[in-house]
Amino acid sequence: MSKSIKAPNFMNGLTQRLLTVAVLMPVVVWVVLFSPESVFLFVLSAIIAVGAYEWGGLSGFNCPIKKSAFALIVLAIGHTVNGLDSNALYLLSSASLVFWIIFIALVIAKPNYLLKAPLSQPLVALLGIVVVCLTFVALFQIRTSYEQGVALLMYLLLLVWAADSGAYFAGHFFGKNKLSPVISPSKSIEGVIGGLLTCLVFAFAGGPFLIAEDRFLFIVLSLFVAFVSVYGDLFESLMKRRVNFKDSGSILPGHGGVLDRIDSLIAAAPVFLACLMLSGLFK
Repeated sequence: MSKSIKAPNFMNGLTQRLLTVAVLMPVVVWVVLFSPESVFLFVLSAIIAVGAYEWGGLSGFNCPIKKSAFALIVLAIGHTVNGLDSNALYLLSSASLVFWIIFIALVIAKPNYLLKAPLSQPLVALLGIVVVCLTFVALFQIRTSYEQGVALLMYLLLLVWAADSGAYFAGHFFGKNKLSPVISPSKSIEGVIGGLLTCLVFAFAGGPFLIAEDRFLFIVLSLFVAFVSVYGDLFESLMKRRVNFKDSGSILPGHGGVLDRIDSLIAAAPVFLACLMLSGLFK
């Protein structure tokens, strides 16, 4: 009986996901690959502003005016950070890499602590400013700071989508062992493995289209970024679970809010940028 209930739910969720992707995919591809930098920056700013607005809700700001003010602050800080020199951006990217490694270690070792540790409203808001701003900066810098930046950004998005899709199907059909039941009961170890295998295939297929100094190292880093993206998803799940939110918003049918759609990217984008900077694989 549980299977008969699960199958329609799976198909309904899949249908909503596919419809949303069918509408958004052509727009995203055009914005990333073909739009002028000014248009790209405008669209990216709008996405980040909505994501920051939703984070305001997770921070306990119930008033739309407060959430809007929070979004404008995040956006202003993000644009300011984008104007920093390469040395400062290098340090920020390295710090972001350290942050996500520590978070992954805590999810594995101390998930209950992460769920129950007291966090004040200002601290949650500050965390959102840092995480959302660094996502904005990373996505912009990847596209604009490298000779192959447009292709690199498209590669990152496809890599994260491959990880998410592979995990979605592998988790549904084979998932038995929970990855982090305290934080997200729906995610399984089998799902993560399926996502990584999907990314491995994608990295081998998509890697030759990018001219890297060391193709093997680039594939390894791609798998690492795909693995980290899973914990970006868990990070947002953790924040929602702490305040008993099912979704960060409802703007995207089948996906929830903008944060629900870019949750993997909030970890993957800064870590991908850090890997590019530290490895020197691309000019």
